[in-house]
Amino acid sequence: MERSIPNETATSIREHGARMRSFVTILWVICLTLVVLERFSAAGIRVVQTDFASDALRAFACQFAAAFPEALFLLALWWVRAALADIARGALFAMPMTRMLDRVGIVLACGAFARIVLVPGACRLLGFSAGHWIAFDAEGMVLAALGLALKAIAGVLRQASRIQSELDEIF
Repeated sequence: MERSIPNETATSIREHGARMRSFVTILWVICLTLVVLERFSAAGIRVVQTDFASDALRAFACQFAAAFPEALFLLALWWVRAALADIARGALFAMPMTRMLDRVGIVLACGAFARIVLVPGACRLLGFSAGHWIAFDAEGMVLAALGLALKAIAGVLRQASRIQSELDEIF
């Protein structure tokens, strides 16, 4: 149970949530398009031009592995959009935010882990080695830490919401 807020404020929050949902949807479509074009256009053209030669197919597979963490990051953005859609429908605040922070935190941490550990290893196994099995990626490490922090914040928010509900029942 959440405390009631003035009707004008709730309407304003819902409208802002709807605008932000539209913005994030457009951003998601643009990012998805750019990831697909960047990762698969040149590699796909090379596969077709070489009549599906194994070297071109391995390069395509390496690009597919590199796109995996990016797909997870796009999934995180989609879940932010879903939380904004919930807010736009009037589901204020705790449930959409906790669910979003949980999901986004886990996906960001997993995407960063994949980017640091799985992608270099997969590309190395495919014959496209940068000379290492694990990439030292400061941005990825920060992203993983932020993802885990969001997960922790979701737990704190969930607990605070439970305590607030209990207090509302008492008073």
